[in-house]
Amino acid sequence: MEAKICVYGKSQSRTALGIVNAYLKLYPDTTLSGLQRAFPKSLNPKGFTDNIIVPEKETVGQEKNFFEREDELIILKNGERLALVELWTKEDFDAICEHAKQYGIVVAALEGTKPFEKGSYELKFLDGFIPPSESSKKIKIKWWWILLLVLLLLLVVYCITKCNCCKQPTQPEISPVEIVSSAPAASTTENVDEEALALKNKLFTDNGNSITIKYPDGKEWEIGKTSSEYTLFNYLNSDDANAGVSQWVNLDKLRFESGKARLTPESEKQLESVAMVLKAFPNSRIKIGGFTDNTGTDEMNRRLSTERAKVTAEKLYASGIEKNRIEYQGYGAQYPVCPENNTDECKAANRRIGIMITQKK
Repeated sequence: MEAKICVYGKSQSRTALGIVNAYLKLYPDTTLSGLQRAFPKSLNPKGFTDNIIVPEKETVGQEKNFFEREDELIILKNGERLALVELWTKEDFDAICEHAKQYGIVVAALEGTKPFEKGSYELKFLDGFIPPSESSKKIKIKWWWILLLVLLLLLVVYCITKCNCCKQPTQPEISPVEIVSSAPAASTTENVDEEALALKNKLFTDNGNSITIKYPDGKEWEIGKTSSEYTLFNYLNSDDANAGVSQWVNLDKLRFESGKARLTPESEKQLESVAMVLKAFPNSRIKIGGFTDNTGTDEMNRRLSTERAKVTAEKLYASGIEKNRIEYQGYGAQYPVCPENNTDECKAANRRIGIMITQKK
């Protein structure tokens, strides 16, 4: 058979160990029984033992006759640990060298001075031959590199996508809202079309004490300078990134029927105004908080305040505000604006809906 592996050793016994390990390079799935068939009893050193390769545990008590150090053991693919006979005569050594040729294993002349590694033998693959044990390693390494490359590409795609999302303008396709005057409501009605007037009337004015704002579509609206809507608008329109963020704006005209989560008709008008403000800042996000006075149990108050906050959010959804821009929570009687809770006016002030800006850009 064509030579595939050459074994270099500095002694007969260690070269024999190299021959067995060379065989395992050629046939990496070999079992103990297969190895014993490949190197039969006829190769035993005369009058010594039945098999020249035995399980490690069978060498107990006769360690001097076998290779028994950790780096000299024969380790099979299944993890089984085997030991090889260590004592060889020249006749026995010549026999195993001749026997190995049928597997493509040849033995070089013994060298006593070369600093061999592991077990004092070396294996050399001939004429570019790559045994199955080595080629499978290379394939594994290759697949690991491919997997790593795929993961890196996925990471790059994710980063690019994430960056593109983050680079969206503060108000896509919408210019900043402009404050054009602070004249009374009547002074802004000239030269405004009927649609603009209808929309304008949705915003509250406070007894003529109002401010006119101009949206990018050219329409103008008036909003009360002391209203909750204007406070919210002012925060969102501010160049200060922190203005109004994490601060509660109480909706001053929002009212519910007593003990219920049903809005009064007047309250719905204020929510329409709030929706108009939010539409002007499409990247903004808010949190709606429901609050009660201290009448009733904590559990009842939390449940009622949560229901009221939910109803408020649903009204804004119905006005065209996307659900992912709004979260809501009921706080019950926590955080009263009038801590005494001892008069009708004080309790009424604590029964409220607040809006907090969680994102401006």
